[in-house]
Amino acid sequence: MKRLLRPIMLEFCRSHLILTALVALLTVLVLTASGLLGLGNAVKGVLPFQLQRVSSELSGTLPALIPLVLGLLAYLPAGRFARKRNFLPRPDAEEAILLLLVPAAAFWLLLALAYLIPHGSGLLVAAMLLNCPAYGLYSLLAQFLGWGSGGSLWTVYVGGLVTGLLPPLLYLMGSYLPIAALDQEEDADEEFIEKQ
Repeated sequence: MKRLLRPIMLEFCRSHLILTALVALLTVLVLTASGLLGLGNAVKGVLPFQLQRVSSELSGTLPALIPLVLGLLAYLPAGRFARKRNFLPRPDAEEAILLLLVPAAAFWLLLALAYLIPHGSGLLVAAMLLNCPAYGLYSLLAQFLGWGSGGSLWTVYVGGLVTGLLPPLLYLMGSYLPIAALDQEEDADEEFIEKQ
């Protein structure tokens, strides 16, 4: 496990930083273009009537959903590509749990400290930058759907938990996607071990 955990964690951190920076940049560019060209009102016109009422004040931020969703979906091929490029076998259950929980715990810790410490807005910004695609998507959905505005905090807590788990979970799912050459080598190694 120690042999495999370090490369997988390093590859996830590298992919995560690249995707986070890329999604943050694209989101800013899309929001700027949306403001200049008025794309928010055009997108709002396509939405169903219920969402049009909710998003009337937030119509300028609707186009930001596109880079955020695409950024999250990019974790699937990133996990597969990292495994293929480094010739890594699929992680076992213990490695998968660690890969899932270590990055999520870092995000949860920053988020919890941001809400517990007075004037912890810097920690909140750090949490947002650490997990831009998932946290940005959650923030937009929370604004559109009014989560947490009625006094119930359970949606905020569940949203924070899911937001922390989503990128490593998608990356882990991508690392389990089939790669013919690597999977054949793994099967051959298992057969050799069984024969011994």
